[in-house]
Amino acid sequence: MSSEAIVEVRNLGRVYHIYDSPGDRLKQAFLWGRRQLYRDFWAVRGVSFQVASGEAFGIIGRNGSGKSTLLQMIAGTLQPSEGSYRARGTAAALLELGSGFNPEFSGRENVYLNGALLGLRRRDIDRRYDEIVDFAEIGEFIDQPVKTYSSGMVVRLAFAVQVCVEPELLIVDEALSVGDVFFQQKCFTRIRQTLDRGTALLFVSHDAAAVRGLCRRALLLEDGHPVFEGNAGVAVSRYHASIGTPVVRRLADSPSPATSPANELGDCAADGAKRAGLLRASILTAGERHGAGDVVVEAVRVTNDAGHDTLSVDLGRNLNIDVLLHAVANTVAPSAGIHLYDRMGTLVFAAGTRQLGHALPDMPSGGEVIVRLRLRFDVQPGEYTFSIGTSEPSTKGGPNIGHILDSHESLGPIEVLHDPHQPLPFFGVARLDLEASHAPL
Repeated sequence: MSSEAIVEVRNLGRVYHIYDSPGDRLKQAFLWGRRQLYRDFWAVRGVSFQVASGEAFGIIGRNGSGKSTLLQMIAGTLQPSEGSYRARGTAAALLELGSGFNPEFSGRENVYLNGALLGLRRRDIDRRYDEIVDFAEIGEFIDQPVKTYSSGMVVRLAFAVQVCVEPELLIVDEALSVGDVFFQQKCFTRIRQTLDRGTALLFVSHDAAAVRGLCRRALLLEDGHPVFEGNAGVAVSRYHASIGTPVVRRLADSPSPATSPANELGDCAADGAKRAGLLRASILTAGERHGAGDVVVEAVRVTNDAGHDTLSVDLGRNLNIDVLLHAVANTVAPSAGIHLYDRMGTLVFAAGTRQLGHALPDMPSGGEVIVRLRLRFDVQPGEYTFSIGTSEPSTKGGPNIGHILDSHESLGPIEVLHDPHQPLPFFGVARLDLEASHAPL
């Protein structure tokens, strides 16, 4: 185990035996291995990673991908079938809503019970008790049976116990999705404080913004197997790509390009001169890229309103992002869009032609189109990275999920500038439309 690692997972796996009938399960007990009446189902297999002190490590994937099974093995509540797991120091796990709570006991009694399970002596719990109750904010209910609590109250108390005991490892599985926004903000603030003190975090959530905001690295699971481990932003992007499935439809069944509505974005067929200029000034790199590949992003060019190539822009001014799309196969109604991230990897803004109601034409194999995205940078001064991608409508995941055809990650950086001698026009992450008026009384 690395001297700096709090958690080390090596080739961890869990298999279940699936029987076609209950009778086969009984027969298997008397066959002593001479014959196998079951088939193996690997819920998790081949997972390896390390987490250092003070690091937040995300685990993401679709429902049924093996996330909870993996955390249960790491937390020690489920025995692995293969591989090993080692951790240094104490671990606190918040795996399920109210896990470890006795519903007949009061909140106070459950605080002491959970503290004892975490290895604390009574005087240690006494010292932390007021802090736990203050954090949970459940008032006089602390002396009522937990079975009378709402789901939000249960998770408040459970989370308060786990973070206030200051473990070396904190394991959180979707629990923070319960409760109101004020409690969630409070939890994330406390998690960041525990990370600063050296606690390692294993964090499972479907909340992509939370994974990006908390974690530098993440593991993406599909059908129990690791498919990516690395930069959290890239893992989230690949996760989104795995959600959408393509629309199965022949190009001939689609509206012709002539019937597609036109608007001010200025998409156009890629003539030779425009195409050549875009390719010469393209900022695409050999970095992280993924997608189905039916339509690919051939080039991306960034210019200001004067038409000059640049990756710098004054606060409140525009940049034009020209995207050359090339169809490798017949594709129905693709879209092009941008994701903008701040220096912490937090998603600041994401939208594209589909969100704008700008319909791109169906693209036959070999067809090309240049899409211009014009973005006003009403964000705080600083450096931002961005990704450019193209997708097509998905049959799953609702109207906000597309089947990713090509996505280029970690482009830029774009630097947003502002004269330090001039007052900022707003505070916060981005500027929203705000009006003011007054009337004399």
